[in-house]
Amino acid sequence: MTIPVLPLSIPLSIITVCFRARDEVRATMDNILSQTWKHLEYLVIDGGSADGTLELLEQYESRFLQAGIPFRYLSEPDGGIYDAMNKGVRMAEGQWLLFMNAGDFLADVHTLEQVFSEPPTGQIVYGDTLCIYQERTKLYPALPLDRITYEMVFCHQSAFVRRELLLEEPYDTAYKVCADHRFFLSMYLQKKAFEHLPFPVSVYEIAGYSDNHKMLSHREKHRMQKELGIFHFSFSWLMRELNFYFKQSVKNIFGQKIIDMVRKSRLR
Repeated sequence: MTIPVLPLSIPLSIITVCFRARDEVRATMDNILSQTWKHLEYLVIDGGSADGTLELLEQYESRFLQAGIPFRYLSEPDGGIYDAMNKGVRMAEGQWLLFMNAGDFLADVHTLEQVFSEPPTGQIVYGDTLCIYQERTKLYPALPLDRITYEMVFCHQSAFVRRELLLEEPYDTAYKVCADHRFFLSMYLQKKAFEHLPFPVSVYEIAGYSDNHKMLSHREKHRMQKELGIFHFSFSWLMRELNFYFKQSVKNIFGQKIIDMVRKSRLR
């Protein structure tokens, strides 16, 4: 692999972490190459896949070179998605970081141009998200920021983070599903500057890892609240708990079909 000479200051590093996702990585790389704003570097952190991902990355080196985008990749075993993301943070040279997992897309060819046409004023800049479920799409605006104490209010793929924040406080790899939520919640409690962009940044397909591990995610949310000193019993907490376990009971009784039906009705 040829490692390009990087400019002294790169505005943005886009990082894709993947494992055995050759076709999805290809789609994400094509999407990034289609962007009109190319003042970035692109990193792929692969978990040592044996499905042809490494050969694909080698093929794409010349395409990124022609586009003027520094392109680096690493393929080796890792300790999971957040360990891979931390590797990407350490490798990155950009002032800003954006994580686009395999199969994720930027919402429009002008998205990065929209974000960086004016220098962002926050330390964490986030937009809305287009969610896809079984070929249906719906815009999900970011939720009010104060709700981050108990749920993710924006999609991770729609958030740009100043690199120094993640160098100072990497993703906690003890969390298997919610390390990103914990990081953003910690930043919120530290009163870092968040800035909302009123347009969709990414296209994200529902039914990722966290979506398939709801109970683990729920337990990790309680854990982060306790670790960060904001867990407390209240009527609103009780109602959220009852709502969560009611939904899980319905899913256990009726299976995934009921979830599919509800989601399809929302994504019309």
